[in-house]
Amino acid sequence: MTGMEIVREETRRMLRGMIPLAVIAFGVFLLAGADPARSAVSLLLGTCYSLLLFRMIGKSAAKAVLFPPAQGTRIVRRGYFFRYLLTGVMVFLAIKLPFLHPLAAVVPLFFPKIILLWSMYSKGKGGRR
Repeated sequence: MTGMEIVREETRRMLRGMIPLAVIAFGVFLLAGADPARSAVSLLLGTCYSLLLFRMIGKSAAKAVLFPPAQGTRIVRRGYFFRYLLTGVMVFLAIKLPFLHPLAAVVPLFFPKIILLWSMYSKGKGGRR
């Protein structure tokens, strides 16, 4: 299996985990009295952005292993910088744009970590079996 095939497979797995988390988060925002339309749009955009970040990390790693270690390290570092810059812009826009709910747009950034932790603990301490 090539690096990009693994990235595609893991991105699909991440999407399958993000959908229920986004629905749960939407329910929590509704129960908290947030505007349904703003919350839904913000969660959708935040979830899409979070999935894009996950895919970018995978692509960067898959590309980096094809090069010598020093060059691979530079590729990974450049990817980190670019993703952090994009995340800063996304958070800034979530705060400034009136049609977005800032918290609902930022919460999905934590979905990949939640999914990875859940899969690690649900399948045993060693991850997949």
